Amino acid sequence: MPPRSSLTKELIAETAYSILRSKGYERLNARYLASELGVSTMPLFHYYENMDEIKKAAVLKGVETYNRYMQRGMEDPLPFKGAGRAYIRFAKEEPELFKIFFMTADENIVGLPDKDSNTAIVGSVATEIMNGSQDDGSRILKNMWLITHGIATLEATGKMSFSEDELSEILSETFLGLKKQIMREDKYE
Repeated sequence: MPPRSSLTKELIAETAYSILRSKGYERLNARYLASELGVSTMPLFHYYENMDEIKKAAVLKGVETYNRYMQRGMEDPLPFKGAGRAYIRFAKEEPELFKIFFMTADENIVGLPDKDSNTAIVGSVATEIMNGSQDDGSRILKNMWLITHGIATLEATGKMSFSEDELSEILSETFLGLKKQIMREDKYE
């Protein structure tokens, strides 16, 4: 058992985050966390008021991880496509976090933002792609979200896996088809 002095608030948060990433939200409890740290449960609450605070700290670290994926995606030469690929990569590489953030209806998960701040950024890129039309940008974003989320869900659950080339092709073909359809409709209105 490590001496109490080696236990820190950051170490507790990091270990809780590690449990969250590998075992999921339900497995993150005081007894399991203390066991992973090699301490009793009491020292945890010297640093945190309750388990909800510890869970919030772990979830916020997860959100930071997700935001790093999305930021790298937006740095792609094609940021709209890059964001979609980043979302799918996050699901593939961080399936437990993806399930917590995007596949659960549990509104009691402490620390999870009500809205994904990345959506507004990707939405503005979609609007720009659609010649400044916010309606068309919203429409293409929504439709691409359905495709991207479906693929990401398949990846996170291990039901299917796609190579980078397959993903690129699927996302490009879907995007170009949707864009062509929307532009054609706009022409006839």
